[in-house]
Amino acid sequence: TSTRDLLFRLQNRPSLSPDWLRRTKTQHLQVPTCGWECIAIAKANLKIHGDGSHRKDISEDRSSVVNKAPREMEPQHRLEGNVGRKGRKAGGMVGVNIRLRGDDPDGDVLIFGALGPEAGLVTVENTGDNEAEVYLARELDHETGTEHQILLSLTDGHLGQDNYITHSLLILVEDTNDNIPVFTELPPSVVIQEHQHPGVIAQFRATDRDSGAFGQVVYQLAPNQDAEILDHFSVSTVKSGGVLMLESELDFEVKRLYQVVVEALDRASLGEVNTAQATILVEVSDIPDQPPEWVSVAAVTRIPEDVPLFSPVGSNLPYNYLIMSTHQQLFQQTHKVLQVKAVDGDRGIKNDIKYSITGGPEHLFGINEDTGLVYSKAMIDRESADARNGAFILEITAMEVVKTGGKGLSISTEVTVIIEDVNDEIPKFKSESYVAEISENAQKNTPVTFLGQNMIPEVFDHDQGTNGTFKLFLEGDDNMFEVTPSMGINDATFMIRVKDQNRIDFEQTKVINFTIVAKEVSKKGEETRASVTIYVRDQNDNPPQFLAKKYEVTIPENIKAGAIIAKIKADDKDSGYFGTEGIRYTAITGPISSALVLNNLTGVLTMGDTAFRFDKEHISSHYLMVEARDEEGLGNRNTVELIINLEDVNDNHPIFRRDYYESFIQENSPTFTNPLIVEATDADENGTENSEVRYRILRGDQYGNFTIDSLSGEIKPNGVLDYELLPGDAQTKMYNMTVRAFDLGSPSLWSDVSVMVYIRDQNDNAPLFPVLDYKVTIPEDTPGGTPVIQVNAKDKDGSSPNNQIVYRIQTGAKDKFVINPETGMISISQGANLDPDLTIPSTTYYVLEVMAMDGGIGSDKLTTRVAVNVSVTDVNNKLPRFSKIRPVRVSEDIPIGEFLIKLAASDSDKNSVLRFRIDYSKSEARNEDGRRIELSDFDWRGLFSLNDVDGEIRTAARLDREIIQELELG
Repeated sequence: TSTRDLLFRLQNRPSLSPDWLRRTKTQHLQVPTCGWECIAIAKANLKIHGDGSHRKDISEDRSSVVNKAPREMEPQHRLEGNVGRKGRKAGGMVGVNIRLRGDDPDGDVLIFGALGPEAGLVTVENTGDNEAEVYLARELDHETGTEHQILLSLTDGHLGQDNYITHSLLILVEDTNDNIPVFTELPPSVVIQEHQHPGVIAQFRATDRDSGAFGQVVYQLAPNQDAEILDHFSVSTVKSGGVLMLESELDFEVKRLYQVVVEALDRASLGEVNTAQATILVEVSDIPDQPPEWVSVAAVTRIPEDVPLFSPVGSNLPYNYLIMSTHQQLFQQTHKVLQVKAVDGDRGIKNDIKYSITGGPEHLFGINEDTGLVYSKAMIDRESADARNGAFILEITAMEVVKTGGKGLSISTEVTVIIEDVNDEIPKFKSESYVAEISENAQKNTPVTFLGQNMIPEVFDHDQGTNGTFKLFLEGDDNMFEVTPSMGINDATFMIRVKDQNRIDFEQTKVINFTIVAKEVSKKGEETRASVTIYVRDQNDNPPQFLAKKYEVTIPENIKAGAIIAKIKADDKDSGYFGTEGIRYTAITGPISSALVLNNLTGVLTMGDTAFRFDKEHISSHYLMVEARDEEGLGNRNTVELIINLEDVNDNHPIFRRDYYESFIQENSPTFTNPLIVEATDADENGTENSEVRYRILRGDQYGNFTIDSLSGEIKPNGVLDYELLPGDAQTKMYNMTVRAFDLGSPSLWSDVSVMVYIRDQNDNAPLFPVLDYKVTIPEDTPGGTPVIQVNAKDKDGSSPNNQIVYRIQTGAKDKFVINPETGMISISQGANLDPDLTIPSTTYYVLEVMAMDGGIGSDKLTTRVAVNVSVTDVNNKLPRFSKIRPVRVSEDIPIGEFLIKLAASDSDKNSVLRFRIDYSKSEARNEDGRRIELSDFDWRGLFSLNDVDGEIRTAARLDREIIQELELG
């Protein structure tokens, strides 16, 4: 037999070289117990085994046996599917198989099998006459066994009993993550004090049967726990064990028990990670850090104000029954006992509690320190100053008594004790008596006015409910007054007012006395009385009366300041200051009242010292109203009309209707454009000499060019005027005359006015040039915009725009020239070219017709024309131009001095002389390859000569084509 190395590989895995395999007599197969792909390697050693008494190599004794043994098996491994802990393929066989192949010379059907104590791990299934496949019969467990030895057998059925050809197959089992961690050391619970500082509080451990990373365990808090667990606790892995850490302090009063779920998990990096969870119970023990808590406290209780001394608040039981006894059952016999109760806030400690009153009227109330029962210590008056609206507020403190006998934490609360009212008060007025006044003729419901700061119209009764309700009424007032309100509760501000106004008359009764009564509405009906005295106040009910129905006076219109205008008089039927004695002349009203002075005691009216002056011509009569009031100007009032008539005096100057007059007249015209009439009026009385007006020219017409009508005031010229001959500014000619208007009164009054006459210039002078024509010569290359010549004309008219001149080129410019319309400066047009060679037809002489126009409008405009002759001279401003030049081809053996070409050029400038030269900076030479030849490589400038006069080019040196093939001259 022979030994053969076999290589088995998985799908999608690279091939392994057979030389890599170490030759052994045993074939190995690694089979994963999970779904991972792996590589299986096998070694083959084919032998024939007998019954054990002897073993014979068939290949050595083949001649003595008729049947020929199978030659050998050819195992071929493949991985058909994944193998898991529980997964099997169809047919109940695990998916790893080995394909076997044998060869029998006799062509017998071969039988494959498995031998050995672990042969049951595989199933051998023939798939043909000489082939079979080996399957795993069941799942393998790495934790049970890491390798298995199986002997594969082959026979054709003719080798004899128990004779086979065999293969050794070694199956190596790889570990998979198929075991979960198991907690082995775990405290079921831990106890920690509240407010314990963070640190380790428990340790635990778990194990995993898997090997490698699958068997390594780490620890953490299980996810999806309450936020308070994650905030207070954490888990760490320390030396393969778990540590439960306290991260923040715990509070017994917030929570006493925490269920912390910890989790152990292996370190599998691929596939599923196995985990296990366990719960650790964390108990929080209490420490004395919380004050007492109230469990029973009545915020409000009620007791009658006449409660007996030492009675428990809210109870009718005697003091010694409730206070002296500490038996809790006794307190429960009445539901009215005010008792507070508190317990230790640290529920795990439960210290005793002592009670005390730490705020409020301690002289009225006490408390049993053991039971918390509140009782009265003194007589209680609901209406006393200690009470707040019939209530007392007690501050009660509960304090812990620690085991050592000292004082612990405490807590306080407020209890309101409402005192129920009993009828022990009577209504009381704030004042024992009241004094007031009322005006006669006061209307119904008018309240009286109490006199003095101590007269407080209030009544009060501090009892509650019906006990504090009272009614108010009057006695002895003879039904002249009434009191409101008619009823009050606890307190009321009352008002006494008029009921019958017809019976209150100062002339009949000056003082009224009566009584006001406040009486309780309860059965007891207690009452209080107060006297009321009311004084009737006299009223000013008669106004002043003037001695005349109206006053009318006549005064000159130029009356002086301080002069008496009128005397006004009035009297009053009332007496004292309400009558004539108290009359004051308080006001004068009307358009001119501010210019007059009224004596408020005597009623004399005088002219005031103001800028105002009477003017009969403006207003001949003035109407005013004079006011008089009694009670020294504060009482009743009356008015009377005052008429002031004016006498005329010559006190008005003639007044022109305008502040000044002006008019216009054309030169050479005998009349004004519009009639010029001055007019003045006199405000003095019409039909008198005081208002008759006359006119005359006072000054400004030294040449007598104008006259004025003394009656009508019309001004006319004496003849025609020449604008240019008149004195004055060249732009404006005018006469500024002063005309006087005067009246015929005595003495005569007058006024002057300025009269301005403007002379309008006529455009009667045309512009004039100083010469008949202008001449100028300019070169042809004069640039556009260059000034050429300035023309200037004058106009003898004396004003603008008649003498304002503008210029225009009428003809001849041909777009070559422009003129400044204001200055007359003629310039070359921008962009114009005067080169005769560029004009069609060629032009060297221009005749410009320039027109000068004054500022006359329409047909009044006057013009004058002048000729400007412009000659254009030639300059050397054009480049020469070559005629067409053809290329020249020469042989390299051409003689020196041989004529090659004659250059021709022309210049359009007149009388031009041309010269030729070679510009070597624009010339270049190239060789046969087209490469440019630099002068540093070969100086080719002397190869040709140029005649500067006639332009002939000749050879000047021998030519070599191998050096220069082409030469371009510039």
